[in-house]
Amino acid sequence: MNPALGFAPDADPTVAGVLTDCKNLIPSELGMKPAAQVAPIGVAATADDVRGALAAVDLAGNRIAIVGTTGGLYRLNGNSWADLSGALTIALGSDERWALAQFANSTMASCPSAGMLISNGADFSAVSGAPAAKLLVVVKGFVMAFNTTDSVYGVSPDRWWCSAYLAATDWTPNVATMCTTGRLVESGGEITAAERLGDDVIVYKRRSTYVGRYTGPAEVWNFTQVDSNVGCVGQDAVCDTGKLHYFIGDDDLYAFDGVQVKPIGRGVLRDWFVSVRDPKHMHKSMAFWDKQNQLAWFFFPSIKGGGELDCALVFHPATGKWGRADTYIRALVRYASPAATYDSGSPLISNYDSGPAISYDSPFWVEAQELMAGFDAQNRLVTFSGQAADSSFTTGDYGDEDQHTMCHRLVLRLKAAPAEALCTGYIKDDGGQAVKVASQAIRDDGAFDMRQRGRWHRFKVDAKGDYLLIGIRPHLKNAGYR
Repeated sequence: MNPALGFAPDADPTVAGVLTDCKNLIPSELGMKPAAQVAPIGVAATADDVRGALAAVDLAGNRIAIVGTTGGLYRLNGNSWADLSGALTIALGSDERWALAQFANSTMASCPSAGMLISNGADFSAVSGAPAAKLLVVVKGFVMAFNTTDSVYGVSPDRWWCSAYLAATDWTPNVATMCTTGRLVESGGEITAAERLGDDVIVYKRRSTYVGRYTGPAEVWNFTQVDSNVGCVGQDAVCDTGKLHYFIGDDDLYAFDGVQVKPIGRGVLRDWFVSVRDPKHMHKSMAFWDKQNQLAWFFFPSIKGGGELDCALVFHPATGKWGRADTYIRALVRYASPAATYDSGSPLISNYDSGPAISYDSPFWVEAQELMAGFDAQNRLVTFSGQAADSSFTTGDYGDEDQHTMCHRLVLRLKAAPAEALCTGYIKDDGGQAVKVASQAIRDDGAFDMRQRGRWHRFKVDAKGDYLLIGIRPHLKNAGYR
């Protein structure tokens, strides 16, 4: 039995176990499984398009969910959104997004058009004297702002600021409070992303990477360029696992451990990624660390997507396997589900028929379980924990350049079997040729009974329902030389 090696369109297709294509199939510790459908959880949709979301916990342990739209800022209250825009007039530009962060009991929000705002549970209000920032990071008792605009230095896409120590509303430079500012000019371009990594802050430009480290008065923060060739494409295109970052670059997908930037798609799917991505809209890309399943998700626009995030790659670091689960998404957030049962009820459900389309054994029903969630095209809060989506996978090529073989059976090693499965067999007599359909069979008695003859055999399996694919083995018999 050949172990399923995951989605690897750049790899040698004759390597047993390689998947040359897949749909809604993601890696796990043991093999490959269907991705869950996104499922609305019963929270009302926002009135405007979502441009950012935050899930946080304050100092008292209260969970906070904030969403920023093109027209306002809202807090989740039961199954609806409470408007916290107050007296502010908010109207984001076409590509503008919110930077959101939690500092102690204060929620910070910023974007170039609205400036820096703060909420202590009530309506948001402007932070006097603070720069308007595209990016916010909370680290070491400071609020840090990047790619800023302010009254002193004007528009400064390469500038960083840090607030006074333990004071999110104090942005007056002072040695005593350690509020200060600086620029990253060792490489060209604007700051595109920033994310905390341990006690450091990692700052990305489009083609460079910096490590910022707290040094105390009077310098406060020291920034060192650690890569002059690789950077991050956009403000949401990096995710933090707690030990390292995964992020989307212009020409590959990368991991950064605080010391070295390493490509993770090379030889597996880097060429495929470069050929399908839309370079014009890559700044909209998003990355997310699914802690529950130990998966790194990368959402990006394809050349056929019209600028929307229509493609998603999924990486399992422990096994090095990749999958695909294309899902349209506007923002991503780590959602903590409330206690909910069909007997006791909740703000989200009252009976089985009206409840969300989430399987009974999903982690969603566990109180305070943190789940991967986001906002869909209808601006609804959805979790990635619905029923298993319809999926498919296409194997590599089995056979030999010289010998013809007859395939009479395809066997899959499964831990759980799909409800339905159909296999389409393909053949070709030359490695450089396109494959052609040769046979079809439904799964019966644990296998697909195929009838096809050729030098090379490839198989596509379309499946419905949940399953776990561990291995693949076609039964080939010598059918002569030619």
